[in-house]
Amino acid sequence: MKLDDFVAETLKQIIKGVVEAQEYGNTQNAHINPITARFNSNTEAQMVCRKTGMPLQKIGFDIAVTVTEKLSSANNGESIGSISVTSVNSTSSQNSSVSRIQFEVPILLPNTAT
Repeated sequence: MKLDDFVAETLKQIIKGVVEAQEYGNTQNAHINPITARFNSNTEAQMVCRKTGMPLQKIGFDIAVTVTEKLSSANNGESIGSISVTSVNSTSSQNSSVSRIQFEVPILLPNTAT
């Protein structure tokens, strides 16, 4: 897969996951990436909700994606379902690559205080 396809597909899946989480959060009085978020003027690292003044939590994701490609060949090999039977003369090569994806999603957790 080309890098631009990988980036595009990864971002699409992140967006889809955030949308699904937002829909669920709405049923639980929680807000995922709320529009009311702003940085606290006292500390740029902390985000707060403009409506409530409540701090937002940052949920961090660090995902490793491994892609493995295996090529093998054998003399007089047979395949039975997912079981492979090969002769002694066989060769195989394997290539793998690991990509890391890191991102954060701000969340306003439910406030149960009345």
